[in-house]
Amino acid sequence: MILKELTIRGFGKIHHYHIAFGDHLNIIYGGNEAGKSTLHAFLRAMLYGLERARGRAARNDLFSRYEPWFGDGAYGGSLRLEAQGQLYRIERDFRKNPLDLSVTNESSGTPVENPQLFMQQLLGNLSETAYANTVSIQQLKSATDDGMVSELKNYIANMNTSGNRALNISKASAFLKEQRKGFEKQLLPDVTKKYTATLSEIRKIEDFISAPENKNQIRALTSSRDETKKLQSELQGKKEALLQRLSAEQQTLLDKHFSGREDILAFRERLDAAFQQYQSAAQRSAAAGFRIGAISFALTALLLVIAALLASKNNTILYTPLALPLSALLDAAAAISALIALLLYCTDKQRKKYCSAAHGALQTLIQEHFHLASETATDTSPASEPEKAETIRDTLNAQIDSLLQSCAQTEQHEKTVTQISERLAQLSKLQNQTDAAISGQQKNQWLLEQQLELLSQRRAEAAGLKNLVAENERLRGEIEAITLAQDTMTRLSTTIRDSFGLYLNQRSSELIRGVTGGIYSSLSIDQNLNVYLNTSEKLIPLEQVSAGTMDQVYLALRLAAAELMQKGSFHLPLLFDDSFVNYDEERLRTVLNWLPDAFPDMQVLIFTCHRREAQLLSSSMTEYQLIEL
Repeated sequence: MILKELTIRGFGKIHHYHIAFGDHLNIIYGGNEAGKSTLHAFLRAMLYGLERARGRAARNDLFSRYEPWFGDGAYGGSLRLEAQGQLYRIERDFRKNPLDLSVTNESSGTPVENPQLFMQQLLGNLSETAYANTVSIQQLKSATDDGMVSELKNYIANMNTSGNRALNISKASAFLKEQRKGFEKQLLPDVTKKYTATLSEIRKIEDFISAPENKNQIRALTSSRDETKKLQSELQGKKEALLQRLSAEQQTLLDKHFSGREDILAFRERLDAAFQQYQSAAQRSAAAGFRIGAISFALTALLLVIAALLASKNNTILYTPLALPLSALLDAAAAISALIALLLYCTDKQRKKYCSAAHGALQTLIQEHFHLASETATDTSPASEPEKAETIRDTLNAQIDSLLQSCAQTEQHEKTVTQISERLAQLSKLQNQTDAAISGQQKNQWLLEQQLELLSQRRAEAAGLKNLVAENERLRGEIEAITLAQDTMTRLSTTIRDSFGLYLNQRSSELIRGVTGGIYSSLSIDQNLNVYLNTSEKLIPLEQVSAGTMDQVYLALRLAAAELMQKGSFHLPLLFDDSFVNYDEERLRTVLNWLPDAFPDMQVLIFTCHRREAQLLSSSMTEYQLIEL
């Protein structure tokens, strides 16, 4: 790559400035505060962009440091360069986008479609950090010899183990070790065990809550209790109605002086016996009256015949076969009739007395239980008493049958009342059981609520523990990553030391001969990173050489590293920013004469605040281009 021209529209103190570079050696001269560092930074920004920092760091980042001093708003510029026989123009507007760029192929007059990819290929995939540590060469910054030795050793160590000056393997390893310790301190060793135990407890609580016996049955039990109460109320009403009917039926029996079925049946038996006795008396009385009547009728007929005979014979005295006069017989018949009449009267009176006694007994028996008008008391004729008694008997039997039917209903009602009472007792027992079940359910629900609250707490704890477990996993991942990084870094460091370090030793030894003009034939770096310079007589430790020699060693190492980082062939120009401040005139002449010969195809830009570089090149007739700022 050959830098041709650059145009600065606005960058720090530089405003509307144009520079044309030579293809080989360029001396860019300027006094202090002339803008050399600004120009150097602009070149770097044109190649890699100018990324902004974030937060408070943005106040001191490169973007803020090199914002234009002038107020026309221009912040950026362009760079023309040649690569692989083609001319390209790179343009950037840092104000618009610090990383945005456009690239135009001036040879073909076409824009490059993917400028970012083009820049990566153009720079040989050399990172900005690698650029700053290799092809952009500065002087050692330490002011003392010991400090310079330490800085140089650090550079060698980093390049030798990582291939990058910015990467300090020892510091990186120490940093990773500290990071690992920090992560290990943050680990909570028992959190996984606690999380597992909490999950187990949660499962037990969930099993307890979801158990069938813990199912909330209060609503069903309450509904069952209400139905039981309703049924109890209905049965109680039915029972009370039956009891009222029983009371009325029992009162009806009591009003008739009956205590129950047995009493009624006993009364019927007594009534039947009284009726039979009464009927028997009436029948005997009727038979006796019939016989007396027949006799009386026969005697009367006889007397009438006798009288007729007497009348028909004109009062002729007749004699009977007994030799008695007919009149005497008539008188005798009359006397007998009178006796018979007296007998009939006495018999009838006795019959009526007997019938009246039987009737009275029957009436007394009836009136004990029934209030019937006994017509037998007023009419005791033998002809009418049996018929009336039979009628009364039929009436009484009908009432007795009614009473017996009422007794049957009463007994059925009593049985029903008993059944209802038993059912009410069962319902009462069921009600007590339901109440107890509801009470148990309420207590169980309270326990369930406690378990639910505990479950909520445990779930919250589990969520927190899960986060801690996840954090532990993250920390373990970080620790594993650090371990892997340490192992990888160690392995790569060994690989780099065996390859890059070996090449760095070899190539820097070759370069040190040219840089020192053959004073030192080579340099060697041992496993402890101690640097020795070889002379024809002995090995000289780095600590024993001058600051200028240390700068020469540093230059050789930087050039060797730059060559290796770009895979053996340089793609970028070499930039020296006050790299030769510690060189005396002889060392400087040697280096300036050696550079064009060592890198004939390379473009070299030397930024300096002294004129001696140009003077020495002019005195040695070396071709160069002087650019004064």
